[in-house]
Amino acid sequence: MVVGRRYLIRQTSGDLVELSHRDFDRADDRIAPIAGLAGRCVEMVSVVVVEAPDHKRVVSDVAFTKVYFDADGFVDVSKRDLMIRLMLESCADRRPPAAARDRKSLTGFAHRARGRLDREFRWRPDRAVLNEVMIRFDLPLSDRLAPEALTAEGAGRSGVDMKPTVH
Repeated sequence: MVVGRRYLIRQTSGDLVELSHRDFDRADDRIAPIAGLAGRCVEMVSVVVVEAPDHKRVVSDVAFTKVYFDADGFVDVSKRDLMIRLMLESCADRRPPAAARDRKSLTGFAHRARGRLDREFRWRPDRAVLNEVMIRFDLPLSDRLAPEALTAEGAGRSGVDMKPTVH
């Protein structure tokens, strides 16, 4: 089984352009910057394509997120660390509480983290963007990828994926 990643970024004009996963990984690993993205926050589509041994290819995951680049063109480490921290904090209310009072406190804590995560890192693309992504990746969806994930309402539900799960 071969797993491939494809990235599209939304230009200021609104056009989606491909960003090579090699270039993105090098900017994320602080090996080589992407000068054209220096100091910007970009809306990114991450698509995971899986090719089975029988050469059948399917889209396994689609995520819509915002990625921040520092002034040098590298992925902004502080923003990435913030995203990871918020992801962890957003799960605080999913642990078994020690007491009912703790549950209420954890629920508020997790709710605030989810709100900030949503505001700073989630991208909900419009119907035109969703259609363009589906046309570009004219492949069947995997059985585990629900079709509603690629509707205007569902877009971005998994959309805070960055290095911890996608790269």
